Amino acid sequence: MNIRQLDLNLLLVFDAIYRERSISAAARKLNLSQPAVSNALSRLRHFTNDQLFYRSNNAMLPTRAANALAVPIGHALSAVEAGFSVLQDFDPATSTRTFRLGINDFVRLMVIPTLANAVEREAPGVHLDFRPEMKSPPEMIEALHRGEVDLIFLPAQVRGNHNDISVETVNADKLIFVVRKGHPALERDVTDKDLVSLRFVTADNSPALRAIVEAEFARRGVERRISCSMPDTLTIPAIIEMTDGVAIMGYHYFLRHQKEYALSQLHLPFELPHVDGALFWSRSLDGDTGHQWLRKQVADIMKTAVAMQSPELM
Repeated sequence: MNIRQLDLNLLLVFDAIYRERSISAAARKLNLSQPAVSNALSRLRHFTNDQLFYRSNNAMLPTRAANALAVPIGHALSAVEAGFSVLQDFDPATSTRTFRLGINDFVRLMVIPTLANAVEREAPGVHLDFRPEMKSPPEMIEALHRGEVDLIFLPAQVRGNHNDISVETVNADKLIFVVRKGHPALERDVTDKDLVSLRFVTADNSPALRAIVEAEFARRGVERRISCSMPDTLTIPAIIEMTDGVAIMGYHYFLRHQKEYALSQLHLPFELPHVDGALFWSRSLDGDTGHQWLRKQVADIMKTAVAMQSPELM
């Protein structure tokens, strides 16, 4: 297989079909006719000697070979796009660029309203596309590699050995146990043995924090008793206020809700890990002036919000 014989435009077609799972949708995305996309796919199949995509119901599903090609092709196209974007200075006032951000509930509360206001004032043509944190940290980092998101917010501890990922720590935080005011556990010294009797309320959309918590409990040989699993953390403070449940949340998130709900911190004979909030992005975007502008906006908003709320952790 000689890569020099490959029309690189076909990679755009492959990427579009892989993302859209549809010939017609890929054609619309590329502003091409459907026959042109079908012809390009036929050429790709001939070059790779693989079907690449097969029809199932109303979708074009990737073969094993297509899944293997998707990450390097997506990464390469993102790098090329970022490379050319660096040649043009980003002007917030005139830009119509779309930025895709992977966020968690904490960022949703602490950053998005202020960021939306800043963009409305400084960059009215910019589109912010927020994606909820529903995947594991490795999957979210792969989304950066594929160019599916431009910026994600995760605990700095999950960085791993990804040399092609840039990370900026924007706030220090710690995980704490939270109960309602007047909870029976507040009246006594809680031991490791008591942990098995506590009823925990958890969120399904924070896999990064959940992995950190589960690792700590496993290290102590304790299995948590889950009484309630929520799709996100937004209603957990209200649930804790009205039950004898226990939640594990970041200290900043606790302070954000402490006045609205009757919540107290439950002190245990051990502390949960400190968690540093960080921005992650593909290193191919380091020199992108538009991405630099976005990173500065998000980082400045986060640092200001955290400093005002709990300066002792900064």
